[in-house]
Amino acid sequence: MMGWSCLVTGAGGFPGQRIVNLLVKEKELKEIRALDKAFRSGLREKFSKLQNKTKMTVLEGDILDQSCLKRACQDISVVIRTASIIDIFGVTHRESIMNFNVKGTQQLLEACVQASVLVFIHTSSIQVAWPNSYKEIFQNRHKQEHLENTWSAPYPYSKNLLRRLCWWLMCGL
Repeated sequence: MMGWSCLVTGAGGFPGQRIVNLLVKEKELKEIRALDKAFRSGLREKFSKLQNKTKMTVLEGDILDQSCLKRACQDISVVIRTASIIDIFGVTHRESIMNFNVKGTQQLLEACVQASVLVFIHTSSIQVAWPNSYKEIFQNRHKQEHLENTWSAPYPYSKNLLRRLCWWLMCGL
């Protein structure tokens, strides 16, 4: 894609930072927008030092703020979604996780459609599909369709819903 631009949500987190570092090396990329609710001290400076010919824009904003998402997606070709509330210790309320992970991503997808974003990349983790009732499919590396998560924890549950939402929107079902 000639002269493309990319928005990375959750850019302040570990996967988001890594993706931004890799994107800077892309020859045809004209702009990277790094979006997160808050960036730890020094990360803005680190991102600004990555700039070469690629414009780097650091945006602080909430994935639940539709106007923020609308501005962030304007004139963007690719969105890479890494923003998520991850709670492996069970201290965050289920409603907060579901609201941020599911509603926030749904709003991001809507902003992408409104801005005619060409590509949406939804990141997730193995925790979404494992352990599950189809464990043997994973072990034998068969096609991973119709996986059902048997965990009731909010993070994998929300991510599994997101996977289905993205699939539904992609296929127009």
